[in-house]
Amino acid sequence: MSLVNLFGVTVVAFAVPFVLGFFPRFRIPAVVVELMVGMIVGPQVLGWIKPGPVVSVMSSLGVAFLLFLAGLELDLDALRGLPFRLGALGMALSIAIALAVTTLAGAAGLILSPLLVTIALCATSVGIVIPVLRDTGHLSTPIGLFTVAGGSVAEITTIALLGVFFAGPKASAGLEALLLAAIAVGAVVLVLGLRHVSRWTPGRRILDRLDDTSAQVRVRFAVMLLMGAAVVAVGSGFEAILGTFLAGVVFGIVMKGDRFEHGLRTKLEAIGFGFFVPCFFITSGLRFDFAGLASINEWARIAFFLLVLLLARGLPALLYRHHLTGREVAAAGLLQATNLSFIVVAVSVGRELGRLRDVNASALIVAGLLSAAIFPAVAQRLLGGTADGVVEEGVPSA
Repeated sequence: MSLVNLFGVTVVAFAVPFVLGFFPRFRIPAVVVELMVGMIVGPQVLGWIKPGPVVSVMSSLGVAFLLFLAGLELDLDALRGLPFRLGALGMALSIAIALAVTTLAGAAGLILSPLLVTIALCATSVGIVIPVLRDTGHLSTPIGLFTVAGGSVAEITTIALLGVFFAGPKASAGLEALLLAAIAVGAVVLVLGLRHVSRWTPGRRILDRLDDTSAQVRVRFAVMLLMGAAVVAVGSGFEAILGTFLAGVVFGIVMKGDRFEHGLRTKLEAIGFGFFVPCFFITSGLRFDFAGLASINEWARIAFFLLVLLLARGLPALLYRHHLTGREVAAAGLLQATNLSFIVVAVSVGRELGRLRDVNASALIVAGLLSAAIFPAVAQRLLGGTADGVVEEGVPSA
């Protein structure tokens, strides 16, 4: 029966982008539809597919690949100069705004962990944002640079904070911060070591000879690095997402400029986005709890989380006002407030640790769905310019 459920997940994973292909002007990210279809075919509605043990394992691997590919695609060149400085300042403001509001909500007994909700709401789904900027011809313009830099800072910060403060029920934040610093130093050493090894001529010849054979050694090495980083992160008391994200960053740095870089990225994206990542989003939909959203009060929670998301990530875009037009500032704020992938990841962690009520978990996911479905579309209209074709799933990063 477990394989039947997994087959159902693969059917949904194929059907969503295929059907969207018939509606090229239906501008909505595939991950949004995958989550929604998962909710519909899951146990609480149609009951066609259940999140059994095999599906759950595939979903866990999907999170690993999602964060690995997010790290691999992280644009380190964007983290320089004025865009980075304003992005970092904007992220500090985002955390301050969200924490102030969620602390009040926590005092009122609405949420268990204000910090967890703050971290969840302060991310940006860069993988959804970049296609919008590309389609409107603004990816390489000032608004593209500021928005991508702000989103990249948010991506790194939220993953690190989630790994440090929610590594486990008995983890010490201070100790986790020291361990994080040690892991960061280890990542730098690993980069330097891998770069040195990559110049070793005999080994490079073997890699080149086996790369396009059934051995696919570079792909196997990437997967080994991904799993190894997850094991080290968990063994150090962190969430595995931190390790897989850092593994992606390290691998991206090492591979940059290599003549096999493009082909290897294509292969890894084929593995991740072709199977594992959709499994994660569809399974998250299968686990969605509709029971807690039956009243007006619960829908008020959704509106509350969506408003906090818009305020926390949208208002800091005002820092760009001296460099962008008014419409561009508004569009940048909406794009920075587009947050789905990381909310789903944070909800999974919060549920596992018992730090998030089911009703709030469901409300956060719906708020993320609404942000991903509405904010990019409005931003695209503000920026002007469209391109035919479905918005690519891209890297649905934090």
